[in-house]
Amino acid sequence: MYRKSDNSWLEVNTGQNGALVRDHGRLSQVISELPQPEQQFPILSVFLGGKRKDHILQILFPHNNIRRTNSGAQVRLRCETVSAETNEPLLLADGDLGGSTSCKPQQMLPGDKLISCRTLSTTSLLQQVYSRLIFPFANLICVFAIDFPDLASIAQSLVGCAGAGSTSCLPLSVRPKVIVVLEDGGSMEPESLEHDIARFYDLVREIDRPRLQESFSSLNVIRLDRSLPETIQHERLRTSIRDQQTAIQAVRRAHWYHYSARQLGGLFQSALKSFVAETQFDLVQATRMDFPVSTGLPHHLAHFLEAGLRGGCSLDTLGRSIASALLMDHYVPGMMLLEPRIVFRTLYLPAVVRGGQRASPALGQRGDELADLIERDFVRGFRRISTSTKTSVELQRETLMSLSHELGKIQSHTICLYCLVRCAQHCQRCHHSICDNCAQVFGSPASNVEYQFTLSICLLCLSRDKLVVDVLPPTMNPTILAIDGGGVRGVIPLEYLILIQESLGRDCKLCDLVDLSVGPSSGGLIALGISGMEWDVSTCSQMFDRLARRIFEERIQSSLSRMLRFLFGQYSLLGAIFQWLSWFCQDGCYDTRIFDASLREAFREERRIFGVVGVNAQSKSRSKFGVIATNIAKETRSFVFGNFNAVDWFAGQKHEYQLFRAEKADDEPLIWEVARATAAAPFYFSTANLGPSGSFQDGGLKDNFAADIARRICRRIWPSKPGITRLISLGTGRTDAPSNRSPAFRHVFRDGFFPRSYEAFMSQMDATPKWLRMKNELDEALRQDYLRLDVPLQTLPCTIDDTGMMDEYRNLVIGQPGSGRMARDVASALLAGRFYFTLRCVPEKVTGGEYVWCHGAVQCKGPVREIVDSLLANHPQRMEFVNDTEHLAYFGGLDDICAACGRYSKPISMLLRNCDQPTNIYLRVSREKQWRISGFPTDMSSVAAAQKLEAPFGRPDHGHPAVVPCASCDGTMVHLAGRRRKRTSAPTDELASKRVCVVGEVRT
Repeated sequence: MYRKSDNSWLEVNTGQNGALVRDHGRLSQVISELPQPEQQFPILSVFLGGKRKDHILQILFPHNNIRRTNSGAQVRLRCETVSAETNEPLLLADGDLGGSTSCKPQQMLPGDKLISCRTLSTTSLLQQVYSRLIFPFANLICVFAIDFPDLASIAQSLVGCAGAGSTSCLPLSVRPKVIVVLEDGGSMEPESLEHDIARFYDLVREIDRPRLQESFSSLNVIRLDRSLPETIQHERLRTSIRDQQTAIQAVRRAHWYHYSARQLGGLFQSALKSFVAETQFDLVQATRMDFPVSTGLPHHLAHFLEAGLRGGCSLDTLGRSIASALLMDHYVPGMMLLEPRIVFRTLYLPAVVRGGQRASPALGQRGDELADLIERDFVRGFRRISTSTKTSVELQRETLMSLSHELGKIQSHTICLYCLVRCAQHCQRCHHSICDNCAQVFGSPASNVEYQFTLSICLLCLSRDKLVVDVLPPTMNPTILAIDGGGVRGVIPLEYLILIQESLGRDCKLCDLVDLSVGPSSGGLIALGISGMEWDVSTCSQMFDRLARRIFEERIQSSLSRMLRFLFGQYSLLGAIFQWLSWFCQDGCYDTRIFDASLREAFREERRIFGVVGVNAQSKSRSKFGVIATNIAKETRSFVFGNFNAVDWFAGQKHEYQLFRAEKADDEPLIWEVARATAAAPFYFSTANLGPSGSFQDGGLKDNFAADIARRICRRIWPSKPGITRLISLGTGRTDAPSNRSPAFRHVFRDGFFPRSYEAFMSQMDATPKWLRMKNELDEALRQDYLRLDVPLQTLPCTIDDTGMMDEYRNLVIGQPGSGRMARDVASALLAGRFYFTLRCVPEKVTGGEYVWCHGAVQCKGPVREIVDSLLANHPQRMEFVNDTEHLAYFGGLDDICAACGRYSKPISMLLRNCDQPTNIYLRVSREKQWRISGFPTDMSSVAAAQKLEAPFGRPDHGHPAVVPCASCDGTMVHLAGRRRKRTSAPTDELASKRVCVVGEVRT
């Protein structure tokens, strides 16, 4: 006996609050049951009618047992059993255009869509569901007339569906065909039947024929002669349906509107979102729902055109390279091969026009032909990739290399010169910059490090200098090191960094655990040393000490002041007045020449802020760092000099600070110049003149609390990241909280204007109140990821230029109770933050229940062995991975490192109530202490989306691997997923009878 199955697909219910559209997930289920959904191209046929329709469907498709299926939904879906494993499986959707909807209050379930359409009747609402969610993807619509009151009602229903606003943007020739099946009843005269058919066409014309013509490619009537044997009647109908299906499928293939089962699922989900939002569904835009076209594309194209024309490139060369880049952006493996002109005009034409308008002064009279030029090359490129095995990436590589004699002259540190659609994040030695995505697409992955790529050749100038690039994995959030400014008190954060490095050990470098370092003033110098110069912490401390003692050795003394002090004594008032007058005229009390020479010696003269580190023929892209300086305009504003770009680099005026990037690579400031700008404290040093960039002063004037601006910068570099892994904030000493009562005025020399101004300026360096304000604004669960190390100054003076106090400041940290323990905690937090979780397959729903299995692995970014060794040295006791309630897996240390590839991989499986359930994974280092691994808290839907596991239209990385595949550790995960998958096939009652831990449930 066959078991009844539920084929419910779409259900509509109306109520006082609007209409509830429930997607039962039937289409997704049918697609998942196909053997090769990425390579199978389904034919969706819709059958409309009642009981007679069900009877005939049972005869046409006897293997589906249609009458043995049950459903409470208005629209049902099933896959024809016989064709399920063919290249073109037949999907059967059926329902009744006049089906009733329930007006009873419905309980909202996960995935339900509530829309505000109280004015629509239930029939009109159902017609909209067919018109906007089903008909756009159907090849054939078959209407059984005997289940309708009369032919007029059929015509009225079809026009109602067309009038509901079919959202398909398909050409007329590939829109669905309609067949109306008439049955003559056996005794009806042929003339009478022909009269009914003619009357039907007349009714269509009278009601609204143009609207039907816009929605359907053809409308035909088929007569079933009841006088013939039933087998002959239905065989003729089956043949007619098959012929119509084959014909429309062939037309769709010829017009490039041919989609796989996986793509059909993606299109339907996009149409459902548009239907709920009451917006127009666009098929081309729907293919980009997972990776939409960059909003900054017009700015990118304008910048590229200006840089190219400035470099002497012809407009034809620039147009061809833009067309090839746009082809690579859209036609990724897995993308529908839609007609190129429609794709270009829908996705890119507005951006090309606006980009041309922005670059119009450079383009001149040829600006009008730019769009036509790019569209022509776009179509030519499409023909090459659609009629051969060449991919869009290979075409782009070929295009760039063939035009290298011209494109090699273009230099830009703002946009990626390979894809043109993303901002630059890494600079090659030849000054041609690329983005994270192109590093993966055009680079070679490492075998022993996650998300590390090597580019062996520059495609624009054919330089053979290698570049090694590290990219943040998609499910990993960044770690930030924020160092406040404070002059010579910079030895305080340096002393903390030394303690942290001691906890990490000699081999595990601090810079390998941090993704972004930010600081103003002395904090900026430290960030430049650790990330910009890649000094170890000990070297950075030594260099800072030497630099401070040299530049603050002696204040400038004028000859006249010296003479007056000699004549009237060391504390001569007249000598002091002339001394201050001399400092005022020179805009500083310390010798700028000594400052400049010291910085040149420390940071070298040849290194630029946006450059590479390395010698000979191999370079390495540095970890990101930002140094804060302040302009000298009337409206003071912070400028951030760094080796990165914001995704919205063109929207500088919308933010409180400006990310600096020179228009030309040769105008990029040197590292020592940026160091000079961030540390140019007023009164102490004159402003730093960076040539075309302008003049700058100390960054602590505006943003001395580095953690706040670092968080804002992070959101602009990685806008897709929901948060941060760790934020380590280092202060330069805090003062004791003042008494509630304001002191009384004593005299002008103690409490006058100048002393008060000085004290107010120095108080800005204490960022403790801002830190407390930031912590209070955070969700309580996230506060443990924000750590700050600072020490009270006690009775020591708050100074920024007294080098004699530097050792005293260091002793404050060394003598602070618990400073070593705090440093170890920070080190452990940083180490745990290099672990992240990835799913190895799409979460699997337990058969018959709502629970899902999530199979994945904890992996490690960075030097794996050094990180694991450091963790074991700090925590020799047994560690484990846990969630909020349960143990997940023990931390195996070096045993978790694959012997074949050298990467860390710890398989983990979790049983969750649903994929949207918020989840945490911690590394528990002791009974009292546990640290969240990177990327959490999150839910598995977000993890799967970040990894693009369900990407029906391909991925921006074109499917290029992030690491060299390893048969050893990859095979372990495949074996684990297969073994656990057997458990997911158990029915719900069997699952309930076992002792199973569900994440989020607390055992009692």
